[in-house]
Amino acid sequence: MTIGKTDEEQELEEADPLYTIKPQIIEAQGRSVSLVVGDRLCEAAFAKMKSPDAWRTMTYKELRKLAKDTCGNQEGYITAQLPVVEAVFKLLLVASRDTLSLTEIHERLSAIWLIAPWPRHIGRESLQRVLDNSVRHGILRIEEK
Repeated sequence: MTIGKTDEEQELEEADPLYTIKPQIIEAQGRSVSLVVGDRLCEAAFAKMKSPDAWRTMTYKELRKLAKDTCGNQEGYITAQLPVVEAVFKLLLVASRDTLSLTEIHERLSAIWLIAPWPRHIGRESLQRVLDNSVRHGILRIEEK
């Protein structure tokens, strides 16, 4: 055990869980993936579409690529005012990979919140509990193989 760390912190450090968005979970809840993701696109993404309603017929993969290419670096896309799960959903949506580790998510959220007018904080353990209970948003912890 590393000196100065609790057993729980040490356990988290050793097993850094990965999270992803599973569109199948959203669909299994009777919700439209294109609506859920389309609702979280930035204005630049809508501007790139051939028609204003084009997002309604796009696949999750197409919507994710559009979000990643247009919204990921757009200022104000992910803000400190967003609820935790909403911010994480957007982080996962625009991530360069299909998954992000708990550490990556925590670091990115902390960086966003650090510069906010009213800084916020969430511990890694608390963030993990929130994410492990975010199935409604299609966020799922995946086991490495």
